Order: sequence, then structure tokens, then C-alpha cells
Amino acid sequence: MNYSKKLQRYILFIVLIITLSIEIPIIAVGYLTQPSASDTIIILGAKLIGQDPSLMLSLRLDEGIKLYREGYAKRIIVSGAQGKDEAISEASSMKNYLVNHGIPSEHIFVEDQSFNTMQNLANSHKIMQENNLKTAIIVSNASHIRRSLILAQNQGISATGAPAPMADNFYLTTKQYVREGAAIAVLLLTGK
Repeated sequence: MNYSKKLQRYILFIVLIITLSIEIPIIAVGYLTQPSASDTIIILGAKLIGQDPSLMLSLRLDEGIKLYREGYAKRIIVSGAQGKDEAISEASSMKNYLVNHGIPSEHIFVEDQSFNTMQNLANSHKIMQENNLKTAIIVSNASHIRRSLILAQNQGISATGAPAPMADNFYLTTKQYVREGAAIAVLLLTGK
């Protein structure tokens, strides 16, 4: 009985250490990363509600608008395909949102073929190469920035990050950090 309880405590301790070693860097990078002036801003897609951006996506778009207006970059790439439950592509919705907030349409590139972060970055990198754009600022929510920057580096993109705020919702924020912890663990184990 004592051996079983000691083993359970040991396993729990190991799980806690692994969890903290994954989550602490995600949180730190998400709040400490600063963007540098670049050729383009890449805003990563997220779920739509009807044809409109979800809260998490709106936070990303607002961060991209802020960066554009502050002169960090003169071009924006919006990236995201149309999910099975979405009326239009995430990229189309994102472009509409940006145009409605005063960003000139001709300054926005639409990448609407990607269904995950790796594809977002690979397809956005192609757009960058086709338009002689060398550097990028990746915009996503704070929980997603670390993995996005790792994947960008793996794609050969010279990028800094601009973390958008997290939703003011404890459940949603916790869910996002747990999801990212699992995704980082898979990335570290598989490289994907």
C-alpha cells in the first residue's frame, strides 16, 4: 500500500514537472515577445461565427490593425481556410474585418488554403517569397505565439511575434493554454 501511494505521488510529481516545463515557456513567450519592424504582418486564422471573426480572432485582427497603424509593416497576410462549419474562409472574413477598419484592400494578401498553423505559415511564406517580403510579424493570441514562432523558424521565415491578448474568460483561456501545451509536446516529440 505504501509503495503504491509513493509511486502515485512520484508519477504525479513527474507529470507536474513536465507540465510546468512546457507551460511556463508558452506563457513567458506569449507575454514577453515584442515585434520588430518587418515587411509584412501575418495574422493567423481562428474560428468564425457565421461570417464574422470569433472573439479570439477579433483580438488577433485588432492587434494586426494596431501594428499596421503604428507602421510596423505595410502589408498584411491573412491566413485561414474555410472550415466545415464556416460560411466563408477565415481569410476572407479577416480581410473584410480589416477593410471595415480602414486597412486598404490592396495592402492585404489572402491565404485561404490552410487548415492548421503549419500550413498557415508554409502558405504565407510562399506569398512572402512571391512578393519579395523578407521579414514578418506573426500575430496570434498569447498562448499560440511560442509554437507559431517555432514553426515559422522551421519554415525558414525570419519572424518576430506580436501576441494578441487572450479572451477575458478563465475557461477559454485555460482551454487554450492546455491545448497549446499538448501541441508543443507533440511538436517537440515529432517536429510537426
